[in-house]
Amino acid sequence: MTQQLQTILDNAWDNRANISAACAPKEVVDAVEHVISALNTGHLRVATRDGVGQWTTHQWIKKAVLLSFRLNDNAIMHAGDLAFYDKVPTKFAHM
Repeated sequence: MTQQLQTILDNAWDNRANISAACAPKEVVDAVEHVISALNTGHLRVATRDGVGQWTTHQWIKKAVLLSFRLNDNAIMHAGDLAFYDKVPTKFAHM
C-alpha cells in the first residue's frame, strides 16, 4: 500500500500544475487524504530520526502535505470570537 501511495503522489507531484480543488483525480484526493489522516494519528511522519542530528525526510509524504494545499480552497475558520481564512481545519474545530 505504501509503495502504491508513493507512486500516486510522486506522479501527482510531477503533474501538480494541473491539480486544483476543482479538478483533481479521485485517486490523488484519496491518497492525499489517507496520508494526512495517517499523519494526524501518528502512523506516518514526514521525517524520522536516524540518530543524533541525523534525519530522513520522506519526500513522498512531504509532497502529500504540499498537494493538500492545492486540493483545498481557503475557508473561513472560527476560533471563539476570531475568524480567519485557512486551508486546513483547526484540530479543535469540533469543540
